[in-house]
Amino acid sequence: MRAKGLAALVALTAVWGTTFPAIKVVVSEVGFAYYVTFRYVLATLILLPLALTRRKRLRRNLRWGALLGALYFGGITLQGWGMEYTTASNAAFVTGLSVVIVFALEVALGREKPSARLAGAIALALTGLYLMSFSGGAYRAMLGDLIVLAGSFFWALQIIAVDRAARGDLYSLLFLESLFTALGASLVLPATRSPTIAEVAAALPPLAYLATVCTIGANALQLYGQRYVPSVEAALIYLLEPVFAAAFSHVALGEEMGLAQAVGAALILASMAVSSLRSLAAEKPLG
Repeated sequence: MRAKGLAALVALTAVWGTTFPAIKVVVSEVGFAYYVTFRYVLATLILLPLALTRRKRLRRNLRWGALLGALYFGGITLQGWGMEYTTASNAAFVTGLSVVIVFALEVALGREKPSARLAGAIALALTGLYLMSFSGGAYRAMLGDLIVLAGSFFWALQIIAVDRAARGDLYSLLFLESLFTALGASLVLPATRSPTIAEVAAALPPLAYLATVCTIGANALQLYGQRYVPSVEAALIYLLEPVFAAAFSHVALGEEMGLAQAVGAALILASMAVSSLRSLAAEKPLG
């Protein structure tokens, strides 16, 4: 079961990697609020027939589902908003900083001790973020990366919450997470521009892919995989996500990284590795 859990999380990172170019296309057409609403309303409707057969489990998992949905809404909304201004590749690496934030939060919660490893991870992350986002002087990209970074705090909390919620009923959690994400996004709609019918039509193919494969499929893989893989090891596997995203963004969107951005991306990956490896090293037996 552990091997299956690891395989599920590796597959998950590949699927997550494809989301960034798809999200970039959709938010360019309909904006971030309609993107989140359409994606998660569609996912909720697809999951609804199965959810109706599990009413008791839905009630038991309501609190966890609402929490996961709220955290997911915060992360996905800020990520989509930020991608109106920055590239899909940048957004992927900045989102990856959630792994470092998980480490910092565990220290703040007393589950980890402050260490030189944490300080090193944060220093690498900040240097990498500067090189990717600030060294070029592009205000729009800088603003987008900072918005995506704010979303990374929600992703970090979501990783921690999934570690505790994953023992619940998988289908109930999937449905509730999608439902509460859609409800949250719908509250933002009045403050944003309504897309035209042509823009919605252009966004439908990637929206369908995001709602099915990247929402239902990916969330199921995460909840299943983290049943058998601790959050620390899961965070280490998630290192692959921005690498997949950069590759897919290059193929799908033709995005390229300059030298400073490439170095910054490498430093962010290093910071993620340092923060993810700390507990694995601590768990090694002595002698």
